[in-house]
Amino acid sequence: MKVRMVKTSLSIMFIIFIIGFILIFSSNSIGERRGRNAIHNNGGTLDTRQYERIINENTSNFRTAGIVLSLVGGFELYSVDMHCIKS
Repeated sequence: MKVRMVKTSLSIMFIIFIIGFILIFSSNSIGERRGRNAIHNNGGTLDTRQYERIINENTSNFRTAGIVLSLVGGFELYSVDMHCIKS
């Protein structure tokens, strides 16, 4: 039972870690896509400063979320691994 819980925990933390990395590396394209959607939703026109702000904020937000997920997943992978080694 304990081994099964450890394997499940490792799997979940690894998935969270990978999702974090995907968000980090795709944050720029997500920000640009959100900027294009804002132009489309605004009837095809948008002030350049607003467009750049939308892109920069969305890119920053998704990058931050990716960093947090990667850190949480990586730390948990490390702590579960260290716990297994000590046991």
